[in-house]
This record gives sequence, C-alpha cells and structure tokens, in this order.
Amino acid sequence: MAKIVEVPLNRPSFRYSIEIEEGALNKLPLLLKGKLHLSESLPKLLLITHHNLNNLYGIKLVKTLTDAGFSVHVEQLNIGESIKTWSSAEKLLTKMIELKMGRQGIVLALGGGVIGDLAGFVASIYTRGIRVVQLPTTLLSMVDSSIGGKTGVNLGLSGKNLVGAFHQPCLVVSDLATLHSLPELEWKHGLSEVLKYSFIKEDGGLFHKWLSDNKASIVTRSNYQTIEHMIAECAKSKALVVSKDEFETGDSRIMLNLGHTFGHSLEAASRYRIAHGEAVSIGICLAARLGLKLNKIPSGVFEAIINQVKSYGLPYFIEKKFGFTPTELIRHFEYDKKSEGNTVKFIVPSGTIGRCEVVKNVSEEMLKDVFSDSIY
Repeated sequence: MAKIVEVPLNRPSFRYSIEIEEGALNKLPLLLKGKLHLSESLPKLLLITHHNLNNLYGIKLVKTLTDAGFSVHVEQLNIGESIKTWSSAEKLLTKMIELKMGRQGIVLALGGGVIGDLAGFVASIYTRGIRVVQLPTTLLSMVDSSIGGKTGVNLGLSGKNLVGAFHQPCLVVSDLATLHSLPELEWKHGLSEVLKYSFIKEDGGLFHKWLSDNKASIVTRSNYQTIEHMIAECAKSKALVVSKDEFETGDSRIMLNLGHTFGHSLEAASRYRIAHGEAVSIGICLAARLGLKLNKIPSGVFEAIINQVKSYGLPYFIEKKFGFTPTELIRHFEYDKKSEGNTVKFIVPSGTIGRCEVVKNVSEEMLKDVFSDSIY
C-alpha cells in the first residue's frame, strides 16, 4: 500500500503529493494523468537523469510512458556534484528550446539531489517556469531534497546553490525499488538527513528512540516496511515545515538546515571530496558542539546526538588528512545563503532532543574552538 504525504502550501490553489511505494514508477503514467489532471493532448516530457540510472530504470520508464501515449526525450548527464553548473543548465535549456517543449512541457528528474536540484532549476527558469516531477532514487533525496522546491546550481567553488529558485514540484514519486541498487555509501549519506529530523522534529525524542530501536533493520535495509515508515515520517516533517514557511522567510524552515552551514563549508573547502551526506553528519556534530559551548544544551544531550551519529556508522569529526585549518573553514561561511550581511546564522540544538534554535553573532574565536576540537 502506497504511503501518500500531502504538501499543503500557503497557496490555496496549489498543493502536491508525495507517493511512497515500491514499484511506484510503474504507475507514473496514471499518476501524471490523475494527479496533474492532464487532458487528451499530453505534454512533452523531458527526462533528466544520469547514465547508470537510465540503464537501471530510465529505459523501462520511457517505455511505460510511451506506451501510455507520452512523448519523452531523455537527457543523460554524468554523475556527481560537478554537473550542477551554469553550463549544464544552459545545455538543458537549449535542448528544451530545440524540443519546443512550450509552457505545458514537464521535466522529470530521475536521480538524487544533484539531478533534482539541476532539473528543478531549469524547469523554474524555462519560459519563466514549467512543471517538474521529482523522481528521487536515493534515500537523501527521498527524505529531503526532492521536497520543498529548493533548486539551484553551484557557482564555482564559492559555495553550493548560490544561484537558484524556489520552484515546487507538482508531484514527487519515491519508488522504494530504486533503493535496492543504491550503493552502501550513498545509503549512509541519506541516513545523515534522516537523523537530522530526529533532532528537529516536534516529536524528535520519540523519533530518536524509534531510530535507535530499529537501527539494525535500517542500517542493513532488511525491512522495507520499516524503511517506508522512516521515509514517510521524514517526508511528513519536511512537508509540515515547508507548508509553514515555503520561502524560508522566518526561522521555521531554516531549522531544516541543521548541520548544513558547517557541512557546506566542509564540502566547499574539500572541493566536494567530502560528500554532502558525510558533511551533514559532521556538521550536525559541529552544531551540537557549538550548542554545548553556548550552553544551549547540557552535556547529556550533546553526547546523545554524537552517539546516535556514531551508532549509525556516520562520520562525526573532521579527518586531519584533509589539512583544513579552522580559519580556512570559517572563510567559507561568507558564501552561506543564510547569512545576513556579515552575520552568519547557525542552527544549534537547544534544550533537549527535538528542539533547535537560530544563533547569530558567534565569535570567530568560538568557531575556531569548535573546529579545532573536531579535527583529529
């Protein structure tokens, strides 16, 4: 039975659903026609994915869509953060013009966060915005990046997603079958975002305990009912936050960035040798350490956060082999999108598991201490 999560935005005429089910891609033609209320004149589809995923799922998906009467063009990209550039976006936009997609065309994003961000971005600016359907194939994208409408590309080594737009998908389809082929390292990267929800959810303490109780089956992917429940819980949490603060104008949605300010600094400094999921898990621990130093949390909460990250086999410190200095890492905060002028916002745990707050005006000296205590 499919899990369906609604995303009710503060726009009465616009809402979308997240379909979570093993084999959901097989139902995509029906979902497109039903959820998007498509007429007999079906729009052109542009499927954006990468080579491996096209072989695994794209070819079959295109046949399913074609058999249902859709016209589908496929654009295959390379794997990795390096494709999230202006150049890639321009090539895709040029192809969309060549295909004469028009304003009724729909972009399908089959892949993880990189594909989803890039595809969503080109959809947001082509003819001032066309529909995009997110088809996440990684745990990280299913629980986080495919939901909420954040899109973008990286601007050189300055920072992540500095150029982008809020552009909500019209539908998200999470086919759990795609997780079977997900490499172990990518699975672990997604778990960092899952753990994040346990530290920011209103019922975070309960989710924290549930994650502890079900750790074995989650880490080994041995029980897909458990996995489905986990993904649905994360999706519900993100949907609730997005519905309250779609454009991140307040402090509600920014809580989803727990660990990301520190994490993006690590990604940029490493030239993306540190993957996003690894950077987030380390970033969560850095944020917890900052919270401890600011007396926002007691040592017991700090240890609970670190131990949860460690127990899931995720990195919790910065390896000395990278040769980072605290000063170098702090420099990358200048490009963080959550900054206001020269003031950087940090999301830190506050009080107990499941609560966070925004702090500003953290001294450079304290940040150096946080980094220094975490490099070994």
